[in-house]
Amino acid sequence: MKHTIRWMVAALVIAALQLSACAQAPAANPKIAPVKVEPIEGSDLKRVVLTDKAAERLDIQTVPVREDQVSRTRTVGGEVVTAAEANAMWVRVRLNASDLNQVDVSQPAFVRNLDDEEDDDAEEGGLEAEADDPPDELDAAEDSDDGSGTLYYTVGSAGQNLVPGQRVWVQLSLVGGEGSRKIVPYAAVIYDVNGQTWVYTNPEPLTFVRQSVTIDYIEDDFAFLTEGPDAGTEVVVVGGAELYGAETGVSK
Repeated sequence: MKHTIRWMVAALVIAALQLSACAQAPAANPKIAPVKVEPIEGSDLKRVVLTDKAAERLDIQTVPVREDQVSRTRTVGGEVVTAAEANAMWVRVRLNASDLNQVDVSQPAFVRNLDDEEDDDAEEGGLEAEADDPPDELDAAEDSDDGSGTLYYTVGSAGQNLVPGQRVWVQLSLVGGEGSRKIVPYAAVIYDVNGQTWVYTNPEPLTFVRQSVTIDYIEDDFAFLTEGPDAGTEVVVVGGAELYGAETGVSK
């Protein structure tokens, strides 16, 4: 009998120790999601919040929006011509209908030699030229039925160095091309399934919000905006497609 009691007491002690060990065992750490998507009140957009590790894994990079005064131009090929009864040098530029409608003839053009690079500063080595109606003998054969046409520019006294028949670069100003534009790297631009354009701003550390932008034109690796985030706003240039996928569930 005593032997049985001893075994019962021993079993109770062992069970008590096991329960005590279970009670003292640390609770498992809850799993932290790498990305959290939060609705933005009053908007169809959502805020994307990343953990430090998620942002590092995506290699998220941002740059500030900048704003500058710009002058949009287009450089095309032209030809130097002369008129029999005109004491001036003329440059003739043939354009298709679309390009012809975009040229701002109220602004001077700049004429450069073909040896110059197209993106050289026009005012450094370029000859200023003004749009003008040419003498009749130059204009007679230039009519077209497809909407294309020819512009003529007169060059000042410095144009005496030009040779008739010489091919030149002519830098033309475009309508509405002057003014202030917000500028972001084209890599920052996200296109949604409807073709609308967006960028991701970074208002707080590890927090990203999509904002609509309106692109005026794209030049080199930059998008020039008429509507977009204020200058100085940080926008995502690496990782934007992944943020869009996390927010909308649409993969890149």
